[in-house]
Amino acid sequence: MAAQFDPISQEMKNAEAREARQDVKDSYDAIRADITELANSVKRLAGSEFGGVLEGAQEGAQVQLSRLENSIREKPTQAALIAAGIGFLVGLVISR
Repeated sequence: MAAQFDPISQEMKNAEAREARQDVKDSYDAIRADITELANSVKRLAGSEFGGVLEGAQEGAQVQLSRLENSIREKPTQAALIAAGIGFLVGLVISR
């Protein structure tokens, strides 16, 4: 017995295939939008976290700089000798 061609059945299969393709496309678009939203959220979170860390580091550096300035004012001769010693050592390292 030969298989018979049924145009109505074929049309239903084509409609189901089109619907499935549209579902896949819609799901893909939704996933893509979710990933974009997630990436933006991570970016904002990282920015706020990094901003806090950077602010803390700047404050710490400012405190250390103030301490260094006070030490130089209190003991200028010692600071000058330390700076000369560091310069001498750097000169030795560079010349080799």
